[in-house]
Amino acid sequence: MTAPSAETDAEPETVKESFGTGGLRLLLDRTGWAMLAEAVNLVVVAIVFKVVAEQLGKAQFGAFQAIVGIAAIVGPVSTFGANWQLIRRGVVSDRLRNELGRSMTRSLIGTSIASALVVAVLSALPGLLPELSRVTLAVGLGGQVIAFWLLELAVTAAVARADLRLTALCRIAASLIRLAALAGFAFGSVQTVDRWVWWLLAGNLIAAAAVHLMVARSLGGLAPLVAPTGRDFVVGFPYGLGNTTESVLAASDRPLMTHYHSGDDGIYSAGYRIVTLGLVPTMALFRAQDRRFFRQGTLGSAAAHHAGFRMSLFSFPTTVSAAIALFLAAPYLDLVIDNFEGADSVIRLLAVVPIIKGVQFAFGNSLTAAGNQKPRLWLTAVAAVGNLVGNLIFIPAYSWRAAATTTLVAEVWLAVALFVASTTYARREREQPMAEDDEQKS
Repeated sequence: MTAPSAETDAEPETVKESFGTGGLRLLLDRTGWAMLAEAVNLVVVAIVFKVVAEQLGKAQFGAFQAIVGIAAIVGPVSTFGANWQLIRRGVVSDRLRNELGRSMTRSLIGTSIASALVVAVLSALPGLLPELSRVTLAVGLGGQVIAFWLLELAVTAAVARADLRLTALCRIAASLIRLAALAGFAFGSVQTVDRWVWWLLAGNLIAAAAVHLMVARSLGGLAPLVAPTGRDFVVGFPYGLGNTTESVLAASDRPLMTHYHSGDDGIYSAGYRIVTLGLVPTMALFRAQDRRFFRQGTLGSAAAHHAGFRMSLFSFPTTVSAAIALFLAAPYLDLVIDNFEGADSVIRLLAVVPIIKGVQFAFGNSLTAAGNQKPRLWLTAVAAVGNLVGNLIFIPAYSWRAAATTTLVAEVWLAVALFVASTTYARREREQPMAEDDEQKS
């Protein structure tokens, strides 16, 4: 592995340094690289969204979003938290190339088995997603789960090295390759969901190969496939399950909408997709701080909570601006995309989501960084189960309005719960030395 960069060496070690003058300057610099990558990704995603939605139409676009929703649920748990573990180990390990290889092997095994199981289960239930052939489902899941996570792990390795410039360049390269795949689809002779999933699979595979080559130059060579240990799966499972519960919270309504309301699922998916685009600036801020959160976590729950609190304040103007922009821009959606009337109502109802997510990212990451992933997992699971139950009860009768409302209620509850949990762990840690001093005095 090459020697650490000057940027890595200069990284602040404490919360005070991180948000002091020098630390804030570094934070803004790193956020600038993250913002650049997310800005390019935002433009590409917006173009992909417009072209694919218009080419496929409401029904096929809704069916494709069902694949995306299933992939979002299956993908994280099947990697056994490989991305989080890679960042966590990268903070303290000088063998990042081997760690990347171990994470890749674990991810390949898990995602391949999980994708095959999902296809087998859905093949036995042909009435669940009748718009999708089993081949389309298999190829779509392969592109969205196996290839996507190979790509994400390479980007995560750059994050683990605290090389935000490389991270940004990797994300930009991946976005441009996906744009090329879109061009192949759009200018082809047939534009169906079956054809689109093949182009998406090819784009993600090529992007994964390109990004791994870019990261290999930084790590001193391609990562070898290293056999994971049983402990890797055991330790990583709570991280993966935690990400999956977050995906269930965000995406469980998409397959249900496709099943019960094939006419409204495209409208809801389009509106929800626009709201997720509004999260891009917030995600850029927090992605730039992933490694630093883990460094603060090595100092304890109090330091991680303090970092989360400061990040929530730092990100607040961005999240509020995004929420206002979504609400004000919603009526003009028909100028951007045709034949999705009603999606503007979805956007207005969910416009507050960026603010809520800003709180979740700040205090959820502080729990994970301090090694308190299980409480985050259980709290997210409660929110996800509540959201799923609400969707099952209300979506058949109230369509997208039920999906949006139950999602909003669950997201608010989770934001409050994560803040309370992070505050509780920080307070206990601060009180522990005082208790020990009292025992010694007595």
